[in-house]
Parts: sequence; structure tokens; C-alpha cells
Amino acid sequence: MKAILQINAVIEILAGFVLLFNPQLLLYNANPELQGIAVAKLYGICAFCFGLITHIVSKQFVYNLMFKRIILVVITFHFVVALYIFSLYNQSITPHPGAAILHASLAGIFILIYLKNMQKFSL
Repeated sequence: MKAILQINAVIEILAGFVLLFNPQLLLYNANPELQGIAVAKLYGICAFCFGLITHIVSKQFVYNLMFKRIILVVITFHFVVALYIFSLYNQSITPHPGAAILHASLAGIFILIYLKNMQKFSL
């Protein structure tokens, strides 16, 4: 379970860092509007902070109710982002479904890890 938090930390820290310096990568738009750049950078800041928080939390990981909920939030985050990015792809707002595939894959891998180890949580 700690691996879920650590993998999420690495992915989100890297994504946040990249989006701060290349905000056009969020939707793969070569000529984004100013508002798109602002929102992409804001998302980059949030992703970077989310990654830092999960990294810090992973250092103290124990099988209890709080960590169970944190892990379920991480899984849900990736699942919902995958659905949203896929909807943007279907609307031709972004030309590539790569981010949707990445987030859906992460959600799937994380849910498998969770299901394999969920009996270890003490309530």
C-alpha cells in the first residue's frame, strides 16, 4: 500500500514540475490561450503539492482507517481525472488520450494493489 502513495508522489511531482514550465502540454495545444496557460500552471502547482503531500504521508504509512481513506482518495482522483480527460478527448479539446490512459492505468494498478492488501487495514 505504501507503494501507491510513493508512485503517486513521483508521478504528481513530475507532472506538476513539467506543467509549470510547459503548460501547453496539459491539453497538447501548440498555441494555448492565456487562460489555458494560467489554468495549466495552477494545475501544475496543485499536482506538485499533491505529490509532495503523498510523499510526506507515505513516510508515516500504517494500516489504519485514515491511510485507507487517503489511498481511496488517490485511486478516485486518478479514476475521475481519467474520465474527465477522456471526455475532453471525445470533444476534440485535446488531440491525444494519453493522459486519460495514464490515469486510468494508475487507477487500475492502484485498485489491484488495494484489493490485494485491504484485509491488512485495522478499523
